[in-house]
Amino acid sequence: MLELPNKYKNKIINRYGEKGEEWLENINPIVEKYKKQFQLQDIELIEKLSINVVIFAKSHQYGEIVMKIGAPGKTSITEMNIMKYYPPAYVPKCYALCLEDRIMILEQLTPGYSLLHLKNREERVKIFSTIANQLLLEVNDKEEDFPTFDELFEEKIEYVYQNKENYLEIIEMVDIACDIYQKIKRMNLKKYILHNDLHHKNILKTKEGWKAIDPHGVIGAKVMETSQFIREELELSGVQEKEIDEIVSLLNKYFKEDKKLILETLYINIILKIIWYVKNKYSNETIFYNIELGKKILKILH
Repeated sequence: MLELPNKYKNKIINRYGEKGEEWLENINPIVEKYKKQFQLQDIELIEKLSINVVIFAKSHQYGEIVMKIGAPGKTSITEMNIMKYYPPAYVPKCYALCLEDRIMILEQLTPGYSLLHLKNREERVKIFSTIANQLLLEVNDKEEDFPTFDELFEEKIEYVYQNKENYLEIIEMVDIACDIYQKIKRMNLKKYILHNDLHHKNILKTKEGWKAIDPHGVIGAKVMETSQFIREELELSGVQEKEIDEIVSLLNKYFKEDKKLILETLYINIILKIIWYVKNKYSNETIFYNIELGKKILKILH
């Protein structure tokens, strides 16, 4: 029987309420169900749970696997939907998937060796660009399975204006983000289904090459895929204008997107992050860091 940490259980209940409580109660029955089905042994809960329950185990049929049980939110369902379409060369093999149980049985990639371990920035950008391009999915008839960036943006902006008293410090920055967003929207850029969380820790090295994990699955313009990567790249180097320019220039070279457009979408995504951090009572340090980052991006743009 799995013993989930109390801190984790409280986080789930605070975020999802009764749905979270019901989901937590079903975790062990689900684990037992798939333990029998796949003859799992050496079941081990990962040390740092984020939102989903992630378990390492050994399967009689597949060897070392990851059992991922998605939390009650929408993201776990879109992750499962997108895994059905991804090219297997760039993501873990998916041995089993059940939307009803919100569970995936996946190939276990070697933990600990992510893109963070590469010392050379240009190599990191090249690998990111290769994977990001390979994981771009045509929307076609899949539109109903995934949220759009437009929907997510408008939902967060509406929340800000409904709770303006909590966002007075950044309301001008939010207004600017809205103007930039409308300008980009008028460009009618081609839309893809994006990974939408393709940062360094989600790109792992394997014997077969580099692979991506934990996709969110959001419909948006290709350039949107760069923002999470840039944010983490800046955490490695520090937020200086020359560092920002170098990263964006390399992405322009390898990911083939306009430098100004990369910066504009980065600014929009920073504002969305700040909105999320304020709403969920993140530390002042985290909020202020992102406010300063947003101001530096604006300075470069102007």
